[in-house]
Amino acid sequence: FAPIATIPALRRFLRFGEVTCKLCWHAEHQMQHLKANSGQEAALAEFVEALRSSTGAETSVFALETASSDADLSMILPRCALCCLAERSAERSLRSLFAEFVNDPMVRAHFRETRGFCRQHTPMLSRCGDALGVAILYSDLADETRRRWRSAPRQMKHRLFSRWFAAAEIPLCPACAAEADSESRYSAALGHGLQHDASLWTTLTECGGLCTRHVERISISLCPADAARFIELECDKMDVLFADLEEFVRKNDYRFRGEAWGQERDAWRRALIRLRRP
Repeated sequence: FAPIATIPALRRFLRFGEVTCKLCWHAEHQMQHLKANSGQEAALAEFVEALRSSTGAETSVFALETASSDADLSMILPRCALCCLAERSAERSLRSLFAEFVNDPMVRAHFRETRGFCRQHTPMLSRCGDALGVAILYSDLADETRRRWRSAPRQMKHRLFSRWFAAAEIPLCPACAAEADSESRYSAALGHGLQHDASLWTTLTECGGLCTRHVERISISLCPADAARFIELECDKMDVLFADLEEFVRKNDYRFRGEAWGQERDAWRRALIRLRRP
């Protein structure tokens, strides 16, 4: 036991240690909060920049007629800002994968679990990957696939074999996972920004509009009042698209084919960009 004279000093020491721990915890909590706010502000700034990039002059008939490919048209027509950011995140994740992580055992194990890239993102490998990296990853995948197929009991009936394949829970494709993460991050940043910065509403009003998938995703992250305002704002833009589509159909009628084309000329292409499944 400690001598009687040292007990007050011990108590003071313990109290000092307790206060120090609380101060350290508070400082760490504040640092995490600052980092979260900084990341959210950066994501919001990127979103606003993407929104402004999607706001351009009205597409001219000459630009549409001289576009030689769908890639050219995608550069002319206004796109959903969140789609652009999500695709950029997926492309960055692929470039990082092939630049640094192809030989990482944990990354390769996860790649085998995901069973490769989905049909949408596989074409991206031709510009974001490299031949050796693809060969290494897909060699693992080919080996995993043949082992998985051969592990099924041979006496299993065909219908049960089909159920066995359907029942397997497959993680998201790596690029899909990167897109989903970026969508959540940018949606949360926009929801926070709309509550604190009135100028964002002006930016949203002036932009070319978001696709239906991301309109519905963002609206979930907003408070009820902001969600209702946001949906009404996007409905106004959908009214314009609907009117342009109706006019496009009308001018394709033989009775009105002599009329000059206006902004409705590219309405069907804009519809393909805006109207996406959730």
